[in-house]
Amino acid sequence: MRKTLTLLTLLRSFALLAIFLTYGAVTVAYAQQIRFLPANGKRGTTGESLPLPQVKINRQALALAPGGLIFDTNNRTILHQNLPQGADVWYQFNIEGQVQHIYILRPDEQARLKR
Repeated sequence: MRKTLTLLTLLRSFALLAIFLTYGAVTVAYAQQIRFLPANGKRGTTGESLPLPQVKINRQALALAPGGLIFDTNNRTILHQNLPQGADVWYQFNIEGQVQHIYILRPDEQARLKR
């Protein structure tokens, strides 16, 4: 009986270890994902904060489209007022000439775009 109980405890320990190792591998793989930027975008630098729906990129006041999204370096959406000044960004226009998406660039993306 004691031998069976020890074997069962050992199997549970291995199962928990396998779960934690799998979770760790998935988390690391997710954190290092390559973000694909839209091909028809432009590169720019953000300026001082303007009231909605305006954003300042490359010293130009541009209109942010209704439903326009701003992505931080971790690819999470952020609010307009949280767009940092002086950030290197990749932005994309919609059909009407309004800014539809803004991506704050990570250092690896900046290096990739320089090439």
